[in-house]
Amino acid sequence: MILIRGIGTNPYIGVGKVKKIVTLEDLLELDGGEIVVVSKASRDMLSHLQKAGGVITDYGGITSHVAIVLREFGVPCVVGTGKATLVLEDDEIVTLDGKTGNIYQGFMELEEEKEFLEIFNPSTRIKVNLNVPEIAGRVAPYADGVGSLRIENIIIRTGKHPQVLLDEGELTDILTDGVREIVDAFYPKSVFFRTFDIPTDELRHLEGGEIEPFEHNPLLGSRGITKDLNNPPILEAQFNAVKNLLDEGYSNLALKIPYVRDISEYVKSKKILKKCGVRPHQDLKVGVSVETPSVVFTFDEFLKEGLDFITLGMSDLTMCSLAVDRRGVNVSKHFQITHPAVMAMVKMVIDQCNQADIESCITGYAASDPRIVRKLVHWGISSISTNPDQILKMRRLVNIAEDELLLSNFTERNI
Repeated sequence: MILIRGIGTNPYIGVGKVKKIVTLEDLLELDGGEIVVVSKASRDMLSHLQKAGGVITDYGGITSHVAIVLREFGVPCVVGTGKATLVLEDDEIVTLDGKTGNIYQGFMELEEEKEFLEIFNPSTRIKVNLNVPEIAGRVAPYADGVGSLRIENIIIRTGKHPQVLLDEGELTDILTDGVREIVDAFYPKSVFFRTFDIPTDELRHLEGGEIEPFEHNPLLGSRGITKDLNNPPILEAQFNAVKNLLDEGYSNLALKIPYVRDISEYVKSKKILKKCGVRPHQDLKVGVSVETPSVVFTFDEFLKEGLDFITLGMSDLTMCSLAVDRRGVNVSKHFQITHPAVMAMVKMVIDQCNQADIESCITGYAASDPRIVRKLVHWGISSISTNPDQILKMRRLVNIAEDELLLSNFTERNI
């Protein structure tokens, strides 16, 4: 019997006793293997949630950071049920289907999908999104690089706000050590290091997090490069970590500036990078993540300023374009990542990158959606950066899409 439905975020199956999380003490009491039920999962919970048998939330969407990271860890996850904390009871046995989003009463004999795929080598580069250093060595042989290295988890695992770590003199060293493990595993393949993009509500849970303001919609608030530019020492600490790794000889590192709203933010970021002793575009490739319509429609200014690559964050681009909170359960049906307006902006950026001979890369949730990936390959995107468990599947899918494109071009020339 189905007890409740939500949004499945991965192909994994979980069975176990329900453990409802209300306080931090509840998290600390986890033995491992429980089906964790929580109103809203935040990044600071991840060190505890990675040992769960499954995770169910009332709120959140498929593009939420926690859902993405749990997929990397292989933890079944269903989000956006709306009322799991009310419907499910502590200690009852449930089966969680991470693909369909169904939560069943008792033990159900469901089988996870397992595919054994041939390794294809398409012309379009197949990269990976990484949130945790531990899996870098396992996925590096199958990926053509890292399209988005999200360094936030390296910090959040400490349980301390970045400002606390900065005041203690540890922020740069912690980042250097965490990122080194990844650039070393992938060397000489490129790794796009993304500076901090942590919404204020997720920072408030950390030690020292009380300095963060309360925001009704943090995803549209103080985040990304805007937040770091308001606190330059935090940004300098990240750039110093990059410099440390460059000095150690890791020439495969590149720098990505996230959630840019205006060209001035990109210019200011590069000035601070230069102040830290790194010359943009000479010592280090530098690019931006295109996540706001303002960047799309002023993209010529970014080209003039200098870009070595760009990545496309379609989840945030969709949120900003359609005025839909991507974590909002009540408006989830309006969050259409393939909306014609969003796809038109994506094509505009890819076309301009191809004209300027700049690498374009799709990252995030969209890079695991076959419909979107196929379309972007036909439009000439340079690389796809997908989830770790999707690398081989995307290699096959992209190879097929390239064959379709070649056949289409051949047919047109011979009509």
